Amino acid sequence: MRILFDLQQVFETLDVGEITESDLLVPIGDNHPVLSVEVVDDVKTVLVKDRADRVAGLGIPLSSLPSLKAGDRITVTGRVPRETPAGSWGVALVTEESDARNAEECQLAQYTSPKVLFALSHILCGADLDKLIMVQTTRWGAINPIMDLYIDSIIVCRDEKYTSITEDSRTIVYSMDSDDETRPGEVMASADTRDVADFMAAGKLIKSGNPDVKIFMQGNSKALYIASRVKDWDGIDINMHRLELFPGNKYQIKVVGCIDGTAPGGTIITLQGIPGFLWRNNQQVVSQNQGFTLRYTLNHAEVEQWSAIRVTTNLAGASVPFYIYSIEIKRVGLL
Repeated sequence: MRILFDLQQVFETLDVGEITESDLLVPIGDNHPVLSVEVVDDVKTVLVKDRADRVAGLGIPLSSLPSLKAGDRITVTGRVPRETPAGSWGVALVTEESDARNAEECQLAQYTSPKVLFALSHILCGADLDKLIMVQTTRWGAINPIMDLYIDSIIVCRDEKYTSITEDSRTIVYSMDSDDETRPGEVMASADTRDVADFMAAGKLIKSGNPDVKIFMQGNSKALYIASRVKDWDGIDINMHRLELFPGNKYQIKVVGCIDGTAPGGTIITLQGIPGFLWRNNQQVVSQNQGFTLRYTLNHAEVEQWSAIRVTTNLAGASVPFYIYSIEIKRVGLL
């Protein structure tokens, strides 16, 4: 691994006190915080203070760091004041176009007690290279959204293992609404996930177990109705072999639907990774006709290992019928 840029060296050239101008460190947010240099344990650190809201923070313009490649890693370490009250808080590393107001964090450190240290790391994708990387509070930091941040180090390094990865050029990898393999009125065939040949020959969406599955139009969009369920694995599988996902890329899956009728208390609607039947994202269903939204981001190991993602219910409501209104899978970065 080779260090490309170590911004600690930049810190050392700055005078103690407020930062008035720097090409590599800029205040960001609707109301800019104050950046200042302090010496802690004989080492210079950058304090981000007077933050008006959680999106106010420190920015690192990647365009000021020449010769970056997709696959390079940026790592930020820092601290919060020891007197930070206990409660949910976190720090996020986001890009200019994935501002945490409305999109996904690159990487976050989240705590429920006042741990002092945090470390954030992100593998840069091609779209990041001329953007602004920002350190700010996460959307979950409702208790302490404007706490001070100390940035101790910012390092950019290169590992050829990552720079050899091919970045998926697709933004939307799969959308149920535009899937031409599913047509209204059809009932999808069931496939045994243990038979790899049969599984790979199936469509992008297939039945798990033997439920009754109907496809119909709801307005201008497709919808699935999954009923006559007997086992808790009776549901819908997203066939990952047919999606042609790229190794080393990260993908987010989002499933939106609704329970049909009344679900017993304790019912869980869930995404499961196959093989392993691991619960990846779930939501307690407690009322009649309750809607649900399931999200999960697949890391590079899961992209390579999983053959399917299953949507089903478990526990007390293992056989309840449900609707799926949309399934979308999008690329969200590398590794």
